[in-house]
Amino acid sequence: MPKVEIALNELLHKHELTIHALHLKTGIRRATLSELANGKRERIQLEHIEKIAEALDIDDMNEILRFK
Repeated sequence: MPKVEIALNELLHKHELTIHALHLKTGIRRATLSELANGKRERIQLEHIEKIAEALDIDDMNEILRFK
């Protein structure tokens, strides 16, 4: 079964943001964002992906999600 990952570190770098700054833009807990960035999160909530996409003005989910 393919594994889904969020390319959060790449997005943070591309948008010149810190986890704290993304937390402020999305309202997602810093700990949750850190777990997503480090691949430590077992389940990814669709609501989190939507909030990240909206905060970073991303229309193409391929910029956020990676299938391994």
